[in-house]
Amino acid sequence: MSAELSRRAGHYAAAVAECLLEAGLPVAGIHSCGPWHDADGEYLDVEAGIFFTQEFQDRHGGGDCGLHWAGASGWCLYTADGQDQHLSNSRWSGDGLLPEPRLVADFVDAFRLDPAGSGSGDQPSYPREGQDFALLLDALAPYLPAQPCLFEDPQIRFADLHRRAYDNRVRRALTTSASDPLTHLSLRQGELTALLHVLEYAESSNPSTLTRQLAADLAARAGRPPEAAETHKGAL
Repeated sequence: MSAELSRRAGHYAAAVAECLLEAGLPVAGIHSCGPWHDADGEYLDVEAGIFFTQEFQDRHGGGDCGLHWAGASGWCLYTADGQDQHLSNSRWSGDGLLPEPRLVADFVDAFRLDPAGSGSGDQPSYPREGQDFALLLDALAPYLPAQPCLFEDPQIRFADLHRRAYDNRVRRALTTSASDPLTHLSLRQGELTALLHVLEYAESSNPSTLTRQLAADLAARAGRPPEAAETHKGAL
């Protein structure tokens, strides 16, 4: 049962992450685990979490920052530095044990606007809901994927929705209209070369027509093919 709780909690986290990505937030990953006992025999509840990019963390305290879901308390957004204990500096949403993903996204938006005023500093407890594992399994069932044969693993599901979310962001940005203003940005040759290398790495790691076309467009505007960048830099 522990493994199945972990899997379903992971799919719930993936559903929340999808909602956050649609809202334009820089989600980087998810995790989940089932109830278990650590080496000291301490009971640890079923939990899940969502990670954000380092840039997002730097803007919100500069330490560890992310979303955490506890099987008896629901969601919190935590910020912690090296001196803080786990979840010691958290804001709890208070929207129940399994709020809809859009409510979690609203909670994150509220935190970004007013960290101290969002949610509550008091950790709620829904022990009857969270510790009846059979009921919790049923409650998590609506967040299982519609195509379980393709996305049995929550991490695979997240990787797919993560890729699609950023493809959509890039596609929207590149689908310009006549009124889209030009931006005049001065780049050093080394900066342009580095950017082309990053795009080449992205293309080699996860082939994408959009990435390839963007790299080709930037290189063409610079008047040189991507492979000539390093040669040109060395000749300076």
